[in-house]
Amino acid sequence: MKLTPKGMRDIPPQDMIIREEVVDKIRDIFRSFGYRPIDTPAMEYLKTLQAKAGAEVSKQIFVIDGGEYGLRFDLTVPLARYAAACDEPKPFKRYAIDNVWRREEPQRGRFRQFTQADVDIIGSSSMRCEAELLTLASRLCKSFGFNKPRILLNNRKILDGIAAKIGVPKEKKAEVFRILDKLDKIGSSEVEKLLRELLEDKTDEFLQIVQTKGSNAEKLKLASTYSEEGAKELEEILSLCDFEIEVDLFLVRGLGYYTGPVFEVKLSDDIGTCLAGGRYDELLGVYGQDNPAVGISVGLERLITLILEQTKEKQKTRTKLFVAAINPKFYGDVLAVAAKLREAGLSCETDLIGRNIRKQFDLVNSLSIKYMIIIGEKELESGKLTLRDMSSGEEEKLTIEEIIGKML
Repeated sequence: MKLTPKGMRDIPPQDMIIREEVVDKIRDIFRSFGYRPIDTPAMEYLKTLQAKAGAEVSKQIFVIDGGEYGLRFDLTVPLARYAAACDEPKPFKRYAIDNVWRREEPQRGRFRQFTQADVDIIGSSSMRCEAELLTLASRLCKSFGFNKPRILLNNRKILDGIAAKIGVPKEKKAEVFRILDKLDKIGSSEVEKLLRELLEDKTDEFLQIVQTKGSNAEKLKLASTYSEEGAKELEEILSLCDFEIEVDLFLVRGLGYYTGPVFEVKLSDDIGTCLAGGRYDELLGVYGQDNPAVGISVGLERLITLILEQTKEKQKTRTKLFVAAINPKFYGDVLAVAAKLREAGLSCETDLIGRNIRKQFDLVNSLSIKYMIIIGEKELESGKLTLRDMSSGEEEKLTIEEIIGKML
């Protein structure tokens, strides 16, 4: 019997503790740049999702309720619908951290239900927005110990110009871009094979251009021959960022709604992209209110997969103290002490089963709780409780006020 649907999984406490810490840190970084939170429904009308999803993503939508609704496949389409219907002051800078669903084949770091953490800017066509998002991405990576992220940058205008210059038919362009975006999933040889089936004799010329090596200046000089506007936009972004960014003319981003600069951040050679996004100036117009827009999404599952691989010892609980009674008759005193600890902001637990003191020790050790407060007749008579450091085994006799002062 399968316990969870394909591509979905349970997350145990020791992993959820890390997950919550990661989300909290990401949220704090989003807020530090002035982004504001919104929440949108898990489901949308299917026609809303399909309006700009593209053929590839439309196949991945979980359709429900007889085909009227679908589970959201990202947080951008719901944002576009919301922003088109609301009159928020511009630029509208929002963040959202929530679950999305895609009916695709699971792989390492990729699931059918996963969490995205997005920031988006609505209402500005300035490249200052892209520079801010990439600065945020760089700071986020470094905050998790990834000090040399590989940040890739391109522009859909340049790709459009290349496709037009070599004569790619308009009806084939979207498919060409989708194939390019599959590089992480299927590898370069398979990408080349699919391109040859689609572009035939134009393939070599196309690949020679998009696989151009050299400095950013050399790539932008070449890119300007296909889209001067696109190259200038990238030059402006680079001038506003004081960290390393690599112009990659192969980078496309698969979703059909991107219209300008696109970017990806890689933290590992074998797990793919961990942050990605781009400009989608035409998406809001589909939903009734035309406005320029750009955003970046954190692939939380992949980021957490990398963090878990680097974590030597997982924390089993956030509980700092366990308050134990030597005899069940002292449990009321245990509760009174626990209440004071919690009021002071300290996390603590008590025995809820009625274990003897030895088994309470066993529980504390199994959860790796650092401190244990022991209450018995001597402690109640003296007014000083026994505080035991579970790592060293050392014990002290302290008042509840002294324990609180020591822990804070």
